[in-house]
Amino acid sequence: MSPTVTDNVLLSASETDASLADRNTFATRVAGKGADPEKKALFASVTKRIDYTPKIGTELHGVKLSQLTDQQSEELAAFIAERGVVFFRDQEDLDSDEHVKLGARWGPLHVHPLIPHNQKNPEVIVLDSRLSPPARYNSNNSWHSDVSFEPAPASFSILKFDEIPEAGGDTVWSNGYQAYDDLSQPIKTLLEGLTAKHTSDIFRAFQANTGRKTFGKLNDSDHPVVRTNPITGWKSIFTNSVFTREINGVSPAESQWILQYLNDIVARKLEYQVRFHWEKHSVAIWDNRSTFHTGVPDFKPYHRRGLRVTVSGEKPYYDPKSTTQAEDYEAKAKVIIAKQEAAAKAQADAEATKAAASA
Repeated sequence: MSPTVTDNVLLSASETDASLADRNTFATRVAGKGADPEKKALFASVTKRIDYTPKIGTELHGVKLSQLTDQQSEELAAFIAERGVVFFRDQEDLDSDEHVKLGARWGPLHVHPLIPHNQKNPEVIVLDSRLSPPARYNSNNSWHSDVSFEPAPASFSILKFDEIPEAGGDTVWSNGYQAYDDLSQPIKTLLEGLTAKHTSDIFRAFQANTGRKTFGKLNDSDHPVVRTNPITGWKSIFTNSVFTREINGVSPAESQWILQYLNDIVARKLEYQVRFHWEKHSVAIWDNRSTFHTGVPDFKPYHRRGLRVTVSGEKPYYDPKSTTQAEDYEAKAKVIIAKQEAAAKAQADAEATKAAASA
């Protein structure tokens, strides 16, 4: 099959680029690890911070992603790992070249084995609802962590939409940290000893049905069911409904039960989720090690078109000495409550003093 090009988008590999994805590799360092906990350099540029929920999702204003310093970049990586996903508006100067430069700060960039990509920069995949296959990647059951079938799955993904529908087309993220934290201790203990097989079966099926030539090998990999995020040190569930096929070492019935249960809590627990409404030139950056996401398929007859760069991370691992987001959140919540109580007391004292003075 000859390569097909539409609007500078390469849909199918030629003989010369059929091994592009075979160069995908592991990260040699953990971007953001050891960054300033207060992230002073990053927040020096922030004019407004909006936390969508206490535990996941933040929108930052005043930051131009194409102008980050090295220190700001490292602090942003750490902040994304903590918040799961971070949103930016008005990033019109983040063109394909700058998009690639930003991702490359954090590690080797992934070349997808099947999804159409930019001709100039094969690391930039094109998510266009007019390209085939649009339906499979916009279904109600597409909660996933990007390319988890790879030996070194994605650490960060950077997505920018340049064309948005007049209505609909939001993206939703779910918090893998919280999915783990809310499990009972017996279930946590069970899952921490398990691994699961992640496959690229859906891409194999599409390739077989269309004859489209892939850009490289379609991989399968085994990963721990509970994964440690190397930046935060927090535990997260790491299975998903798109790429995780079976739990290793248990019966098929047990595997199905475990995966269905984990998929259900990721998809149905609204308190784990944050929803983002795209605007033109908006950017979302998320940590695939600890979040899951899905597009909302509600925008027909409109179209949307976005560009994504995916950063390859480390081989997933589980460290039994890992901490949890819940532990960190509890400590921060105590500080917040103490500040609220102090402010309330100060206000009450001020009102009492004012009342006494006027008596």
